[in-house]
Amino acid sequence: MMRIRTIFALFVCCAAVGFAQDRVDTQSQGQPARPRVIRVSGEVMGAMVQHRALPVYPDEAMTKGIQGDVIFKIDIDETGKILLSVPVEGDPLLVAASVGALRDFRFQPYLLGGTPIRVETQLGFHFSVERNGSGVNGHVECISSIPSRPEFRTGVVNDKGVLVLDPRKMSGPEPQLPPELAGKSGSVYLTVVIGADGKVQDVKVIGGDEPFINPVVAAVKQGVYEPQLVDGKPSVATTEASYHFGPRR
Repeated sequence: MMRIRTIFALFVCCAAVGFAQDRVDTQSQGQPARPRVIRVSGEVMGAMVQHRALPVYPDEAMTKGIQGDVIFKIDIDETGKILLSVPVEGDPLLVAASVGALRDFRFQPYLLGGTPIRVETQLGFHFSVERNGSGVNGHVECISSIPSRPEFRTGVVNDKGVLVLDPRKMSGPEPQLPPELAGKSGSVYLTVVIGADGKVQDVKVIGGDEPFINPVVAAVKQGVYEPQLVDGKPSVATTEASYHFGPRR
């Protein structure tokens, strides 16, 4: 009889913060509305996990070679507990196996202005099968980068209660360094102006290592973005960007 064993792996998620308004409370005396729920990227919330668990790979799924991603839309309360999980992608058997693991997740409370707030985000697992002479190994990983969906586009409510969605890169090349810079360390820091049409209007260098600047600027100028939206209308945006190469110094 084939011997089946499960190997678990876990990747810690880390990325830049992004959030947007979902629903808001109305406040009196002309004060800006405070969101009751904000959307936060899965990468950010992954870095705020205090206790996590991985699904047990179902034997049936391993023997049948069922694998792939399982993505949930989740609500996290002010204490860091998952209140609601809704599967949005994945094989039904793998989804069922993942639900139990979500009950054991606990997050550091997300603070807005120093006050814990309810969060809506995404959480995912990647299931993969490896066959060898002695049987089947099932691997389960926490997904470190979840494909972007329009409803999770990052943004913030400004001081006038207007929802502002940040620009989102749609296409464009990565910097191509010349051979003489291969393996060398360097950084470039930029201010990028993105027009209402999503095209890069201007790139200003605010710091960095000289040999790396020109290749980075050339690549950034070719980027095409989904433009910033202010109250649903495209607008010009100015944002900062940094690029780092080689071993950490």
